[in-house]
Amino acid sequence: MSNPLKILSTKVLSPIQKNRMIELGARYTERNFIETEAIPFTYSEAKHTLLFSSQNAVQSVFSKTDFERLLKNKKCYCVGEKTKIALEEKGLKVTHFEENASNLADFIFKNAKNEAFLFFCGKERRPDLEAQMKLYKIKLDAVEVYQTQLKPKPIGAFDIVLFYSPSGVRSFLQDNNLKQTVCICIGPTTAAALPISKRQIIIATSPTIEHMIYQTKKQLPS
Repeated sequence: MSNPLKILSTKVLSPIQKNRMIELGARYTERNFIETEAIPFTYSEAKHTLLFSSQNAVQSVFSKTDFERLLKNKKCYCVGEKTKIALEEKGLKVTHFEENASNLADFIFKNAKNEAFLFFCGKERRPDLEAQMKLYKIKLDAVEVYQTQLKPKPIGAFDIVLFYSPSGVRSFLQDNNLKQTVCICIGPTTAAALPISKRQIIIATSPTIEHMIYQTKKQLPS
């Protein structure tokens, strides 16, 4: 009988997600290769529409006292369904979300281009959303609310590695390589950070951990 494949997740999953990975029958390992940390920021109660880039942005904003009360009745847009869920758990009503920043900017241009936006985001971020909003001449003020710290560590060889962000890729590659490894990525931005053949990269059909688990299952022998 052949040895089971070795799978690494570059972030710690929820208990339910971890159990799903273990049930695949492979040798599963998980470790956080990045950490996010809320940073001080200022907020003006001007009549802005709110825009959130990620779940990390939501968590960082609401780590400040009284923010649920201050933001409760604000109009809100976001990137990603998980971000939408996080906002709704905080009592905010999300007007619209898209799974990527480009599609969200397009929607805003078509439906809300005369509004002014306050964009809660991380210090390290792709410029796509801000560049597109500028192109559309939509007023957008960015507020950096968290920063990402790399947590590199040598961890050995794996058959499959799951990546969730470009910063996670950079952290992993500081002390590890990807020889003969299949990489499963949450989206094309993360995949673009990998310096390997496209034949070794699989992008989830939807940018969720559930779809990454599904893609992982497809790589295992039946």
